[in-house]
Amino acid sequence: MQHKTILVTGASGFVGRSLCQHFSKHGYELRQLSRKVGAEFFWDPASGQLDQRVLNGVDVVVHLAGEPIAQRWTSAVKQRIMQSRVASTELLVQAMLAQAKPPALILASGINYYGYQVAETLQESSELGAGFLAEVCAAWEGAADPLRAAGARVCCVRTGVVLGAAGGALAKMLPAFRLGLGGPLGSGMQMMSWISLADLVRVYQFVTEVDSLQGALNAVSPAAVSNFAFTKALGSVIRRPTVLPMPSWLVRALFGTMANETLLADLTVRPTRLEAAGFHWRSSTIESALAAIFKEA
Repeated sequence: MQHKTILVTGASGFVGRSLCQHFSKHGYELRQLSRKVGAEFFWDPASGQLDQRVLNGVDVVVHLAGEPIAQRWTSAVKQRIMQSRVASTELLVQAMLAQAKPPALILASGINYYGYQVAETLQESSELGAGFLAEVCAAWEGAADPLRAAGARVCCVRTGVVLGAAGGALAKMLPAFRLGLGGPLGSGMQMMSWISLADLVRVYQFVTEVDSLQGALNAVSPAAVSNFAFTKALGSVIRRPTVLPMPSWLVRALFGTMANETLLADLTVRPTRLEAAGFHWRSSTIESALAAIFKEA
């Protein structure tokens, strides 16, 4: 089988690094856009610069780039979070439409599309929710509308909490947990929809290869867990006590309004379309995922 040529943005990030290693290992031709001056293919979404040559012969664009979410949300930060995603997508889409045959676009989005405090179980057909991150996801996905209108394939990978030892939420938690200072956040009853980093990169490969997949796809494990259950599983794997809960008021004091839509979010999301398409999770339970992560680390 002849592998596709893949262009990745955000290749230096937590997910991007693993994704590029995975694609390279499996024989794909890989290209990267970089904001570093002197890079083989330079782009600067803020100023509308993109080296058009990067798209020649590309079959699929995987767009991961964006301002980090995990920081205090000042007005300036919120503007950067929104604009980094929307402006970069608009720039990519414009360049892709200039190709004789626009490549497919696999766009990283988030399950916060559905909101952050939702009692019902959510799937891809669920409605847009409330909150800043829901607005970001809607605008981000909407920036690809011209590509959809031109008949190109667009997939929006709505990702849950990504678990890996080298970055993301888990890496931020580990120092406290290893000192025995970890515990549930808030009530601990809020549901957490998650996916291991190893499974997420396999989702991207799966979506890259299954040309019939388009639209929204929830990239989460089939088994959401409460924050309490996650905390207990993490403590068990690293053999540390988890008896120091952090009340909601303290979480908000430390992390600001960002905490409401991330650390204290309550979302039970099902990967309905991936299940129907036949995707197989290697880590479908939180216990198996954490065991695999720390075995690899």
